[in-house]
Amino acid sequence: MTPQLAYQTVQQTLLILLPEILLIGFAIGMMTASPFFRAPKSVWGALGVGGLLTSLLALLAIRHVQVDLYAASAINDDFSYYARLLVLLTGPILIALAHREPSDERAGEFFGAFLMIEAGTMLAASANDAILLFIGLELVSMPTYLLLYLSRRNTTTQEAATKYFYLSIFASGLMLYGLAFLYGIAGTTNLKALAHLSTALPNVPHHWFGLLAVVFVLAGLCFRVAAVPLHFYAPDVYQGSPTPITAMLSWIPKVIGFIAIIRILTSVFSVKGAGDPLVFKAIALSWIIAAASMTLGNFVALLQTDLKRLLAYSSIAHAGYLMIGVTVAFASGGSAATFYHATEAILFYLVAYALMTLGVFGVMVMLRKADGGEVESIHDLSGSAWRRPIASLAMAICLLSLSGIPIFAGFWGKFQIFASAFSVQSGDEAWTFYTLAILGVLNAAVGAFYYLRIIVLMYFGEERQPLVMAGGWPVTVAVGACAALTVLVGFFPAPISRACRDAAFAAVSHPAPTVETTVALDEPPAVPALSIQD
Repeated sequence: MTPQLAYQTVQQTLLILLPEILLIGFAIGMMTASPFFRAPKSVWGALGVGGLLTSLLALLAIRHVQVDLYAASAINDDFSYYARLLVLLTGPILIALAHREPSDERAGEFFGAFLMIEAGTMLAASANDAILLFIGLELVSMPTYLLLYLSRRNTTTQEAATKYFYLSIFASGLMLYGLAFLYGIAGTTNLKALAHLSTALPNVPHHWFGLLAVVFVLAGLCFRVAAVPLHFYAPDVYQGSPTPITAMLSWIPKVIGFIAIIRILTSVFSVKGAGDPLVFKAIALSWIIAAASMTLGNFVALLQTDLKRLLAYSSIAHAGYLMIGVTVAFASGGSAATFYHATEAILFYLVAYALMTLGVFGVMVMLRKADGGEVESIHDLSGSAWRRPIASLAMAICLLSLSGIPIFAGFWGKFQIFASAFSVQSGDEAWTFYTLAILGVLNAAVGAFYYLRIIVLMYFGEERQPLVMAGGWPVTVAVGACAALTVLVGFFPAPISRACRDAAFAAVSHPAPTVETTVALDEPPAVPALSIQD
């Protein structure tokens, strides 16, 4: 690479990362100024929204900036653009839910930490380098510890923060170990270059070392998305955290986890084809994770009466549904259409999941018991439809969407996920994907029971105690937006689906390398591990 090309690449990369740089600048400014300037929490929340809007304008301004995919650490393809756009648009909803959570003394640090989490999620979406992607993941994890601690300093919240802290470090170590294997067998951390090498060189990634990379990276990301076997923290952390923080934990780790899976696993390994031994084992692993997560999450949720624990196990089940798409994406091989369908389904499901799950948590923030306590049990909502009809209607809409009932966004999300599994029409192993899809449909039917049980309690149960509105107008607007968009996307899914399809095309796009990078990419890395025979 010539010095001129290197300078141009760095310049374009910094321009691509301008939205993240602005967000981090806002966050640092707020956290630095907070000890010296006393202001109400509403001011700090407004500054947080201002930072998100500034970042959004920057993202729109750099929409068409492009860079050499095999030289840059960050890219601005459709996948990066739409993922970052989704994160920025859901950011004000989360700030609205948490606008009363911190005290005035800690509000600057609280909302500054939240902006860093948003920046980390966006950084992972635009990353074209394994190291930069890992930095994005850690930029989400570390401020999350701070949010858990800053909100309320009681024993329950401290226990939740401690559990999340230690398990997050463990998951990060697993993923970093897997990335080390990936670098060792390919000689590069550029994700597009990894995919190119996987196509050009049949022994890259090497079978057994590649399998170790897949296992450890997927294990680390399973923690992020709350999928089996690293799911066990979710119920305790959800229950012990304040409701606005629980809402954030239910959404941000999910989106960043599946963005990372698409970037670093399915887009890289699927090009080798389902007949490759490494890809075959990756398919089997993701199949098991999907089936176990769906089944465990739904059946244990049936036994729950605590709302947060129920939603935690629901989150595990939804991670299982999304893993169906990951399984299909691994299996796409020579069928690019199958990969596009699977990745499009994952992205569409994430959009629907954001609306319906944030809407449910928003109603929980909006409603309070007469004594000021939080709504904790499903029985606390019994009979609420008669005194609080608007809030109960919003809750019902979001729960029906989570159930996968037609005319709501969640229906199209599940439909696309299951349809992607049935799109695998060739090969002797196609029946395994059909089985996984059927298992997903059966699990969705089980999940519908505990969602509908809450709706029945709200509309037909006997009122135990009156609930009061306590969220304020920001929460009301956020919940209204989630419920309205859930219905709107259900009736008009095509615009979201088109955007998700464009993002899926970009995720697997591997154009011909430029002259400056062709020689380097075509040379096999001199790594002793590649000489080891199967």
